[in-house]
Amino acid sequence: MFDLEKVQSLNELEMLVYHYILEHMTTIPKLTIRQLSADCHVSTSTILRFCSKMGFDGFSELKYALKKEAEQKKQRSFEQYYTATIHVDSFLKRINQQTYYETLKPAITMIIENRHVVFTGIGTSGILGSYGSRYFANMGINAYSIDDPFTPIPQRGFENTLAIILSVSGETSEVIKQVTDFKRSGAKILSITNDEHSTIARLADYNISYYMPDERSSFADPFINITTQIPVVALIELLAHQASKEYSERSSQKRP
Repeated sequence: MFDLEKVQSLNELEMLVYHYILEHMTTIPKLTIRQLSADCHVSTSTILRFCSKMGFDGFSELKYALKKEAEQKKQRSFEQYYTATIHVDSFLKRINQQTYYETLKPAITMIIENRHVVFTGIGTSGILGSYGSRYFANMGINAYSIDDPFTPIPQRGFENTLAIILSVSGETSEVIKQVTDFKRSGAKILSITNDEHSTIARLADYNISYYMPDERSSFADPFINITTQIPVVALIELLAHQASKEYSERSSQKRP
């Protein structure tokens, strides 16, 4: 909101006003200039000079700008949350339909036909990989996770293994290398990504995408991806349940 070049022109007393406003942006619109003067321990003239240097025609205009900024920030926050909720709700309704089973069926078959399941990912996806391996194990499926994306993958010994790759973008270089190493070692690849056209999705033997809007934090590092991962958790649990159920049915059919 404040031009940093203009901030550099402030003197010591005006900087006191600047720092106070930054720490109390939501309450400033409720104050009179005399109340702010008392809180900052500066004169009203100092506050007016601060307003002028920041490009405002007086304290009233500053208060209006602060109030408007707070309302816009609140609105942006609500819209982002609301948008994610709509997409998540739509996704959860879709996966509960019988027709979606056809999408999951190849993945379920891959889980059943491999002796081992290994989850891998990086960052939030890595944490979900740990959750996935534990959830699969709870359902009686032999599963584990690789938390370190730099873990060397042996050149052989994964012939009976399904690697489940979790990646939002599907373009993380460390994970792409893991995928190629897994394929070289004989593992089958199932990827769960947000983009079916990503590199990881195209390298996989089978890919499931969940198509959530890409989100970046407007309050922290804008390079950090905060795309909702609720669909990934839902897919992990659904795959585990269906694979465990089908495995039990196949086993019962083999019994005399």
